[in-house]
Amino acid sequence: MRPRLRLAWWGLCLALTHLQAGAFVLHLETDCPLSAEGRVLWANWTLSFNKVPFICYDHDSQSYQPCGLGVFFPWNYSTVYLSDQLDRILGRQMEKAQQKCQGQVQSLWGRTGARQALPNVRISPITPQNTPAPIMLACDVWGFYPRDVGITWLWNGAPVKNRTVPEVAFSNGDWTYQAQLTLPVDPQLGGTYTCRVTHGSLKEAITKDWAPGLPLDLRVKVGVSVAVLGVGVLLLVLGTICWGKRVPEGYAPIDGSTYPEGH
Repeated sequence: MRPRLRLAWWGLCLALTHLQAGAFVLHLETDCPLSAEGRVLWANWTLSFNKVPFICYDHDSQSYQPCGLGVFFPWNYSTVYLSDQLDRILGRQMEKAQQKCQGQVQSLWGRTGARQALPNVRISPITPQNTPAPIMLACDVWGFYPRDVGITWLWNGAPVKNRTVPEVAFSNGDWTYQAQLTLPVDPQLGGTYTCRVTHGSLKEAITKDWAPGLPLDLRVKVGVSVAVLGVGVLLLVLGTICWGKRVPEGYAPIDGSTYPEGH
């Protein structure tokens, strides 16, 4: 801690002792609010007494001011004086703190706020809720960053007007987000339902289809399996025919009859 700041700190402790504050805890908190582009807006400086703000730095007036508990009697007698002393001792230190914040942010912003993560999309039937429709489709989108994402339901390529309102995207705790958009459907109508997802990390939208009956990916797997089975049966038949026409080993056919006439 710098000598001037240490002096102000001890002065505040003595003032609190003079007010018979008894046992107390002082802690200093600094932070740097950022804009959406990663620019440091200002630097905050807050001195708290037992976790309650006591003296704060006002970036508009560029001075230290009583705040929270510090504006009330009898604390205000000490906080006004101490705020003036902090202005005199620390001077323009907060401008330097803001510049320091910006320097620290530049090395981190590219790996955090400026990064982009592609969304994953999946359609799955869920138990219907508050709807007479027999099936409820859920379009789950997860693993994307930044937070803004667009989710739209389509039916046979046309937007569905009565789609349900999407849930707000919420954090996964690892700098990614997830969201879900549900839609009640009637399988008897047929057609193909499509979930369309747009996001800043995508060059073009992601689409996932769902149709009544087997899912599309399962139908593809079944079709491939049937084709493979058909080829296998065909090879088995051809092999059986060839095996029936083969000549036994060690047997050589002789022209003519080996039996006497009349037998």
